[in-house]
Formats: sequence, structure tokens, C-alpha cells
Amino acid sequence: MKSPSELPYRELFLSIVEEMPDAVFTKDLQGRYTFINGVGAHYLGKPVEEILGRADSDLMSAEEAQNTLEFDRQTLLAGRTLYAEMSEQMAGVRREWLSTKGVIRREDGQVVGLFGIARDLSHHRRGEAAQRQSEALFRAAASNSFDAFFILRGEPEQLRVLRLNTHAESLLGCDARAAEGRPLSDFPQVAFIAPRHLCDQVWGTGRTQDDEVDQLLPGKGRRWFRRQLCAVGDCMAVTVRDITAQRENELRLRLNERMASIGMLAAGVAHEINNPLAFVSSNLGFIGTELRRLTLPEEDGQELMEAVKEAREGTERMRLIVESLQALSRGDAVNTHPLDLHEVLESSVHLAWGRLRSRGRLVRDYGELPQVLGNSVQLAQVFTNLLINAAQALPRSGGEIRLSTRMHGTSQAVVEVRDNGCGIPVENLERIFEPFFTTKPVGEGTGLGLSISHDIIRGLGGELMVESVVGQGSTFRVLLPVAHEHQEEDPRPADPEQHSVA
Repeated sequence: MKSPSELPYRELFLSIVEEMPDAVFTKDLQGRYTFINGVGAHYLGKPVEEILGRADSDLMSAEEAQNTLEFDRQTLLAGRTLYAEMSEQMAGVRREWLSTKGVIRREDGQVVGLFGIARDLSHHRRGEAAQRQSEALFRAAASNSFDAFFILRGEPEQLRVLRLNTHAESLLGCDARAAEGRPLSDFPQVAFIAPRHLCDQVWGTGRTQDDEVDQLLPGKGRRWFRRQLCAVGDCMAVTVRDITAQRENELRLRLNERMASIGMLAAGVAHEINNPLAFVSSNLGFIGTELRRLTLPEEDGQELMEAVKEAREGTERMRLIVESLQALSRGDAVNTHPLDLHEVLESSVHLAWGRLRSRGRLVRDYGELPQVLGNSVQLAQVFTNLLINAAQALPRSGGEIRLSTRMHGTSQAVVEVRDNGCGIPVENLERIFEPFFTTKPVGEGTGLGLSISHDIIRGLGGELMVESVVGQGSTFRVLLPVAHEHQEEDPRPADPEQHSVA
């Protein structure tokens, strides 16, 4: 075993042994103390500086010194670690010890001294069997932490794993015995814990690096970590704490705060729009009635009646939007009812048509569908959002959006919105439904549209999924439960969705 001054992580060793409840010390071949921790000095009843450089014969009675020297002699002769239970009078106190002693060797095998660890058994008589302290010092301290803890040694071409605790084992996916001694590059999934350039910066400045990183982990999705790097000689002590739950809670709080603000705005907007909208709707009805009473050329009359019809359809869509805003401001519960999915899709196409017609071609591929269980206003919001997003992804020429429906088994209807646009990079697919995540320029997106759409579909008992290939396009797939025959349509008007798609 190396002396503490020769260990590559000397400062960490010294910090740990000062926190231990055991006495830890080293001696040279003349029996003089070369190191002792605070607990050991307390047991001897003297300050550390009065112990270093002195032998046991200078510090205790002749009888006790002789017993200690005899155990030292046996250890040196055996050339290995020995254990013994002893009873000694030290600093006026009778103590029961579990004493562990072993030799310290140089690189060439030459014995240069011994080390000792003494545990007071007065209050813990015959405790657990003593483990080899030379291997357990690090683990005894680090494994009590809820953080993943690594000791890495810097080498010219790589970083090597020296020690890790149980939480680090979970992050690596293997136990400590299989990981210790191997290059960190053997575990690419955790390369983020200690990038070489960052380690070199910490070694160069001597300042601890404390920051947050997010990482996409296989099978675990995106996780957030608090990372701390501290230089210890030519080694690096790395602490990694998983703060994903904390970050997700913060995102939810931000979403709630933002939705509360939107709700207040929605209440005001709905109130301001509702009254003039009622006048417009009433006057369009009056105009339609009066047009039928007038004698006009047939072609002119049809054109005017068609214009009035389209205007009334527009006011009806506006009325639904106002209802959605009112529901948002009140926080109403959402009612579901059997509905014709194709009617909802056509309504969504009308709402998004201003964006669609200037960007590319829309192809409908509808299959035979029974009624589904849902909420027409909610679903219109979802499909309008998906259609607009698809339009924004289309190339400047030759763009196409395919809107298709079919059955999935006997219990689910499927709606696909497929585009041949730019596609979504792999690193963004895992985050596409996160609140406030957007790749659009500032001012062009809030990052809430897909997140709210995902929550809407999930709340209706369905699924929203995405497949994408960069340069080829994306497909958003919505699965909705089919309405059973015994489910009767709710005669009450459906409450609109609580959230508005961004």
C-alpha cells in the first residue's frame, strides 16, 4: 500500500480520513509517526504536531508502548495486513480496539513503513467484520451520497476511471469492479460527465467547475444533471446529480404561470369579440332572408347567397374560437362525445387553409371510419396545429401534405399528417413534445403547440406519435378511441379545450 503522500488523490484521502470515526496513522521503519488524523491524535491525548516524528515510547506508558511495538513488529515480519482486538489504556481511558495494520511498500516492493487503522469498539462491541480499509476508504464516504461520484485520473491520451460509488454504477450500467481501471471512453454514454477540454480547464485554473447539462440517455430519454468537477492532483473528482424531476417541475410551473396569463387575456378577448360577432351573425341572417325576397338574376342571386353562406360559416368558426377562449379563462372541464372525424378534419383544413394554399398541395386519403370519442373543438385545435406545422416545413416548391385516415385494429382510428418537408433531427425528436421547446426563430413560436396537442390527445385516451427523416419529411400520427355503439351523443354542447394551440 502506498503512503498517503504518494496516492494520486492525496487531498481526497486526507479529507476522507479526517471525517472517519477511526484513528488512521502511518509510521516509518523506526516506529515514528509520519501521519495521524484528528481522531487518532484525540485518542493519544495530544495535538497532531506533538505526535508527528515521535515514537509510541514517547507518547504512552512503557507497557502499552511495548504491546503496540510488538504488533508493529509482527506486521512487518508478516509483510501483510493483520487484524487484532486489543484493550489499551490511552490518555487515561480504557478502550477496546479493533486494530488493523499493514505494510507500506515502494513501487519496487521495498517495505518503507506501516499503516494502522484503529476502531474504538467501546460503544460498538464486536461490530461488523472489518473490511480492508485500503480499498474501502473512498467507498465508505462516497456511497453515502445520493450523487454519482467518480474519481478519474488524467493520462496523456485519456481519462481513466479509478473509483466510483453505487450511483455512478447505475449511470455506467455496470458495477465498480468491472469499471475501475478502464478508460472513460469505454463508456460513451457518460462522456458528458468529464469532457477532456473541461478537465484541462479545471486543472489549469484550479477552480471547481459547477454547471448544468442535459443529455439524451439510451432508454431514459432526456435527463438534466448538475455536474461538478474538482481537480485533485492529476485526478478529477466528478459529482453528478440527476435533477430531471426538479427541471420538469420548473417547466410545469412555467407552463401554469404562462397559461394563467393566457387565460386572463383570453377572457378579455372573448368578451370584446362576442358582442360584435353576435351582431354580424344576426345581420348575415337578415341579409340572407332579404336576398331571398328580392328579384335578382339567378346567377347573381346564387353568388350572393353563396357569399352569405361562406360568411356565416366564418362567423360560426369564430364563435367556436370564442367558446374556446371562454373555456380557457374559466378552466372548464372537457366533455367528450361521439363525432365524425372527417368533419373535424375538414374544419381544421378550413382553419389552416390560409397557410396551406400558399405552401404546397394538400392530398386527402380518407378511409372508412366509425365515429370516434372526442371533443370537436379540441381535435380541431390539434389538427390545425399539425397542418400548419407541416406547411411551415415544406420546401419552396413541390411541397405536399397528405392527410389520411384508417382504422388501427377495431378499437382505434388513425389520422396521419405526412409532409415531404425538411424533417426533424434525431436529437430533437425526443424533445418535440416538451413544453416551450421550439426550433422556430424568436417570435415565430412559443414551443407550446405540440406539447398541448400531445396533452389533449392523451387526455382523450389516444396517442400522438411522430416519425421523421431529415431531408425527407415527417409523419405525425394520431390514434383515437372509437365510440362504442352504446355511447350516445351528449345533447349538451361540448366544452372547448382549456388550452389554445400555439
